[in-house]
Amino acid sequence: MSSTMYLEADSLNVDANPRLHGSAVIPVGVVNLWRGGANIAETLVKEITLMAIAEINQSGGLLGRSIEPLVLDMAAYDGNHDLQIKYLVEELGIKYLFGGSASASRKAIIPILEKYQGQLWYPYAYEGLEFSKNVFYTGACPNQVVQPAVSWLLQNCGDRVYLVGSESIYSRIVNKVIRAQLKQQQGTLIREDCLPCNQANYGETIAKIKRSNPDLVISTLAPTSAIAFLAQYAAAGINAQQIPVLSSCLSEVEIQQFWRRTIPAELQNIDIDPEAIAGHFVSANYFQSLDSPQNLDFLQKVRIWLGQNGSDLAVNAAMQSAYTQVFLWKQAIESAQSLDLESVKQAFSEQRYFAPVGKVVGDRNHHLHTACRLAKISDLGKLEVIYTIEPIKPQPWLGAENLESQNATIVIEMLGAISQDIQQGWQLERDAQDLESTITQLLMRGRGKGRNQLAPEITRAAMSKLFKANQRLLKVQADLLNMEAALRETNELLEQRIEQRTQQLQKTIKRLQNEAADRQQAEILLRESQQRFSAIADNIPGVVYRAVLQANGEVSMPYISPRTHEIFGISVEDFYEHFEWVFDMAHPEDRAELNELVRRSAETLGFFEHEYRVSSLFEKVKWVRIISQPHLNELGDTVWDGVIVDITHQKATEESLREAEEKYRSIFEHAIEGIFQAQPDGCYTNANPALAKIYGYESSAALLTEIAGDCQRLFVEPERWQEFRQQIITNGAVTGFEALAYRRDRSIIWLLINATANYDANGNLISYEGLVQDITERKQSEQALKAEQEKSENLLLNILPQAIVHQLKSGSSAIASRSDNVTILFADIVDFTTLSSQVSPQLLVHMLNEIFSSFDLLADQLGLEKIKTIGDSYMVVGGLPTARDDHAEAIAEMAISMQRAIAKFMRNDQDAFRLRIGINTGSVVAGVIGIRKFIYDLWGDAVNVASRMESHGLAGGIQVTTATYELLKDKYDFWHRGKVFIKGRGEMDTYMLLDRKNRPSPIIAPSLELPSLVLK
Repeated sequence: MSSTMYLEADSLNVDANPRLHGSAVIPVGVVNLWRGGANIAETLVKEITLMAIAEINQSGGLLGRSIEPLVLDMAAYDGNHDLQIKYLVEELGIKYLFGGSASASRKAIIPILEKYQGQLWYPYAYEGLEFSKNVFYTGACPNQVVQPAVSWLLQNCGDRVYLVGSESIYSRIVNKVIRAQLKQQQGTLIREDCLPCNQANYGETIAKIKRSNPDLVISTLAPTSAIAFLAQYAAAGINAQQIPVLSSCLSEVEIQQFWRRTIPAELQNIDIDPEAIAGHFVSANYFQSLDSPQNLDFLQKVRIWLGQNGSDLAVNAAMQSAYTQVFLWKQAIESAQSLDLESVKQAFSEQRYFAPVGKVVGDRNHHLHTACRLAKISDLGKLEVIYTIEPIKPQPWLGAENLESQNATIVIEMLGAISQDIQQGWQLERDAQDLESTITQLLMRGRGKGRNQLAPEITRAAMSKLFKANQRLLKVQADLLNMEAALRETNELLEQRIEQRTQQLQKTIKRLQNEAADRQQAEILLRESQQRFSAIADNIPGVVYRAVLQANGEVSMPYISPRTHEIFGISVEDFYEHFEWVFDMAHPEDRAELNELVRRSAETLGFFEHEYRVSSLFEKVKWVRIISQPHLNELGDTVWDGVIVDITHQKATEESLREAEEKYRSIFEHAIEGIFQAQPDGCYTNANPALAKIYGYESSAALLTEIAGDCQRLFVEPERWQEFRQQIITNGAVTGFEALAYRRDRSIIWLLINATANYDANGNLISYEGLVQDITERKQSEQALKAEQEKSENLLLNILPQAIVHQLKSGSSAIASRSDNVTILFADIVDFTTLSSQVSPQLLVHMLNEIFSSFDLLADQLGLEKIKTIGDSYMVVGGLPTARDDHAEAIAEMAISMQRAIAKFMRNDQDAFRLRIGINTGSVVAGVIGIRKFIYDLWGDAVNVASRMESHGLAGGIQVTTATYELLKDKYDFWHRGKVFIKGRGEMDTYMLLDRKNRPSPIIAPSLELPSLVLK
């Protein structure tokens, strides 16, 4: 993918692309302030935009045409952005632009877009308080990523806030939003510092923060300024545990550059460990660490496009938005099936896209529904998400758009004016700075004419500039005062309207109270009538209903009694909404007849009664009888009042009687079991063909003739015959009686007999009857099965502990137990992955089998329980499944012996194998899981820590936790390794087990030697 994508991105200028205005391409502009690559963040946004365009082109383009991007570096035309955009849109005819850089640049080019009908897709998070029909804002606005993050921090970090911002448009407006939020949530603003945009030294502000000691610092500084502030903040000795900082503009790109000491320039002389900024907060809608299929796929594409490996890759929210907005633009065009700007605008709000950030939804206000995420800077320089709110509706006007139509327009216009005034003020300050710079230059040039003396023409030029700037500043101040007066007037108007509506509401309430009193009596009478009717309808064994067929063909059900679930398996509410289900639930074979009866009933208004089957939500089909009498109401609608009664039981009884008769007639002829009737003395009086066949006779008559009066001769063991008769006499029935019997040819078979006694009215036994089955094959199978079970049990003992096997045999449904004091060992062969790629599979498995077999022998000798092997890892536990007091000591001996044993094995390169072993002691849950290939396994935090001890251990060493060390320290020598950072646990004290103190005769083979441990 990489080579093709770069090929698309290589031909970007107009002269090199004569196809730019051809019908085969769709020209678009990619406009960013990337300063020839010096601005890394902007350069990456440009590159990701080109990547998305190339991906679409590779997939067949858009509307059958390829997309041709023209790249413009706005920094090359600083101060003339509007002219360059005008050239793209008006002269070159490029209507779609992607990018736009900072807020000042965006605001400068919007008038050009609106005048010459261009469309900008803007991927950056911005300050809000803006709308242009020619701009789509695909980054987040403050109510999506700033306000939720501030709310969370006020609840979890404290409500005393120090606000640090700059003179930029974004910072000034967002700071106003945060101030209002603090006031609303009863937070306290300790101080707010508004610093110059090019500020490099934040020492004075940091000193104020130290003195005021707030709970939280919120920074709206630009990205490179934000990372410089955090570095100087850490250099001043303040960490995130003392006073955390929330940065609203910082991203992965700046943090990675800081980690690599590449930007900003003012940080080059700060000698500080990058980890010192860990723990501070960043808010955005996207972070690179998101673990979703869409994001993982996106990151892989970025790696290929930028040619970076995993550790070098840094992707931020603006890059994600730049990628996503190109595909949203594509979807909107495809939905509209047109490149017309107005059609694309209309289609935008219908778009849904599963982006790397998650699901995004287009809104009519040209923004996106997107998530808010709060992340912490980790010790490795990554942003780890700690808090997420799923997609939030964009409110660039801070909720003013939700007011009443007229009031919303007024407030939005005022907020827009405030934003515009801030922009103008920012521009005036820049003009003043330029003027100050000009005067300084003129003063330097004028020194040759005397101290502080300037030529009259120079003085007039400078004063003219200063006068014009002051005039603009006074105008802005006057506009602000007028705006405040208009806002007060609007508030007064709103209060007057609220008062008027309150009076109207009071009058309405009084009128409604009078009407309610008049209706109350009528409602009581109606309710009593309804209760009487409901009592009758509810007690009818069926469903009472009223159905109406209106003149226009619509069908409704004004009333149905509440017993619908008993017949149809659905609620009354479902019936009201889906009256057609009455017919749809009719059995397919009965449906046509029912529909025809209802049709004729509607035509003739004739009474009808019909029985049919219902395929309800119950498992069995039900029979119902519907009775109805239709009539016409005053509107000419056909009304059916009727009842539906469940007659399933009646139908079932009728069917059962018929089936019983048929079964009784054919049972002797078709039964596969032998059936007999016998007298009290045991002599057969009747037998079916199946019974004759079981005994080896060709017919029932032959059987009855030959054994008449001597059924006992059929039994191999006469005492079993007597036992059978005694059970019949005593219990009145025999169930599951097994006996050996003779066939006619004197061969022996096994029989299973079930019989029931029949008594007369006085309780005297008059006969008995029963079933006979030939179970000879089953008996043979049982014997074979018993032999196989013995084999299986022996095999099971090789897989599971004996105690667990006994539980399985006893039929335990869940085999699990908790043990509060066991010791777990994990071992891993060092560098085994490399070895596995160098030797044949047969040799690899042979070596593993030899090594692990020696470990199995050690475990058996020490009375330990091997749990499992995974690849080249080996897991064993002491104290399970049978508790023992010396479990930690036994595991320690196992670890030392394993290190000795591994030294006897040589790799193919003649180097000795090395083990990395981790041990921990604690409580676990043990049991058997799975229904196929089940195993005996352990769970619990103690198991995880033991695994971390191995994975964070030293090659050739045995690393143990403090819990294990405390049990062994009196009998074994240790080396205190110190604090080790364990993933998921933070820093932990660990110890390296060396050997038993003054080792006596070893528990296992003394020939094993302890390999030397290299301590680093």
